[in-house]
Amino acid sequence: MFKSMRNHLILGTLALLPALATLYVLKLLFQFIDPALGIAVARILEWVGIVEFPLQVGKLRFETHIPGVGLLLTLGLLLLMGMMAKSLFGRQVILFTERIFSRIPIARGIYSTVKQITNAFGHDPSSFKRVVMVEYPRKGLYTLGFYTGESNGEIQGRAGKKVLNIFLPTTPNPTSGWLVLIPEEDVIFLDTSVEDGLKYIISGGVVVPPWKGRGGRAEGGFSSPEPGESPGIQILHEER
Repeated sequence: MFKSMRNHLILGTLALLPALATLYVLKLLFQFIDPALGIAVARILEWVGIVEFPLQVGKLRFETHIPGVGLLLTLGLLLLMGMMAKSLFGRQVILFTERIFSRIPIARGIYSTVKQITNAFGHDPSSFKRVVMVEYPRKGLYTLGFYTGESNGEIQGRAGKKVLNIFLPTTPNPTSGWLVLIPEEDVIFLDTSVEDGLKYIISGGVVVPPWKGRGGRAEGGFSSPEPGESPGIQILHEER
């Protein structure tokens, strides 16, 4: 009985955790960030001479700031930072910020840890073209990975066969891992999207990607994509 109650308690906590975390972040925005930035904006408006606090608007009276202004300013700053992060200038600013924090002993550890977490959950999947499955670390065991491209030049010549670049990520941080060069006949391409594949790896297998249909690996394996195309599964005719 106590074991069942404990399991239900754990399941209930896990079920409510996303909602509680969201409410906590919203509470932080309204109770700390909104007043702090709101008061700063109010002081600037007073200095410019646009408004003066306390401000009376009809039956509403604002003593120090207008609620919501700081939150809107925060969202605007986040959007601006997001756009800057994709530009050359923004990347240079981020690199400069990283160099500054890397020289501060205590802040260096905090910044590095938070950066790894955000990289894990905010990884740009554009470099990953398809989700694949390969037999690793031994025959009969499978590991999820990402197809990143075709090996060319010396690698193909030395291997004597067509090999593909497969990135095998680690759990729960898919930004770390290793590159494996695998013959195309040993690579199984999955229908799972890159986003669902990342969720599967980050969650340690808890979040299972949806799958429609029943498939299998046909004799002869799967074909790799043509240059400029996304890889897909090509099922060869089986001999009956």
